[in-house]
Amino acid sequence: MFLDSDVVLDLYIDREPHHAEALRLFTHLKRTKVGCYCSPIVIANTYYLLSKVKNTKYALEKMRNLRRLVSIAPVGEKTIDRALEDPHKDFEDSIQQNCALENGIKVILTRNAKHFSKERISVMSPHEYLVAFGADPTQG
Repeated sequence: MFLDSDVVLDLYIDREPHHAEALRLFTHLKRTKVGCYCSPIVIANTYYLLSKVKNTKYALEKMRNLRRLVSIAPVGEKTIDRALEDPHKDFEDSIQQNCALENGIKVILTRNAKHFSKERISVMSPHEYLVAFGADPTQG
């Protein structure tokens, strides 16, 4: 599965009302050791925002924690070219989706489902994922 920035930020900056569900999701992912991916863009954007909201030490610590959980799916010329051709409204999300597709990732976890084309890849919220894969979304 591919983690979008919004889900990671919900966890690391305690964004309510989404923090508790993000915490349940990440706890489930660690416990099940399911294959998680994100792009270098997710790492860079999340680091940048965390360093502004908190500080650089906090941002680096959280990026190190995230790297223990996720693999980095590469973004290359082909990814960018396909994103440029896609009719998505949000260019960054088009890059993310094409990155996931090119790396054989079947599911994107995000709270911004409307930014992704559901015709080519499954797009789920953390809640939908927890329900679909047998984790109780109300328990940690």
